[in-house]
Amino acid sequence: MISDVTRLRLREKLDRLMFATRWAAVPIYIGLFGALCLLVVKFADKLFTSVATVFSMTTNQAILAVLGLIDLALVANLVIIVMFAAWENFVGPLTHLDASERPNGLRGVGFNAVKLKVIASAAAIAVIQILETFVHIDQVAKADAALQLAIVIGIPVAGVLLAGMDRIAGPDDH
Repeated sequence: MISDVTRLRLREKLDRLMFATRWAAVPIYIGLFGALCLLVVKFADKLFTSVATVFSMTTNQAILAVLGLIDLALVANLVIIVMFAAWENFVGPLTHLDASERPNGLRGVGFNAVKLKVIASAAAIAVIQILETFVHIDQVAKADAALQLAIVIGIPVAGVLLAGMDRIAGPDDH
C-alpha cells in the first residue's frame, strides 16, 4: 500500500512532467516561423514577377496579382497570430517585451480570440480565392464555383456559431 506522502510526491512529479510537456510544441512554433519565411520568399517572388510584367498585364491580371499578394499577407498574419498566441498560451509570456511594445492584435490573445481570428482570416482568404474564380468563371466548372461559394458562406457561419458557443460558455477568455 502506498502512503499518502508517497502518493503526494508521485502526484507532484507527474504534475511537473505534464506541465513540462508543453515544451514539446516548441519545434512546431519554430516550424511556423520557417513557414512564415517561406511566405515572405513567395511574396517577394510574386511581387517582383508582377512588377516586371505590370505593363503587359491586363487589368484583371493586375487585380489578381494584387489579390494574390493580399492572400499571402493574410496567411502570414494568420501564422503570426497562431505562433505568438500559442507560445504565450502554452509555453509562456514573451519576457523581453513590455506591454507597450506588443501589437494590439497580440495583446492578451486567448484561445477563443485566436479561434475567431483564424476563422476571420480563413474567410478573407476564401473570399480572395472565390474572387479569382469569378474572374475566370468561364474556365471553372459551375459545380466548383458553387462549392467555393458554399465554403465562403460556411466559414463565417461557423465563426458565428463558435462565437455564440463562447458567449454561452461564459467570459473565461479575454
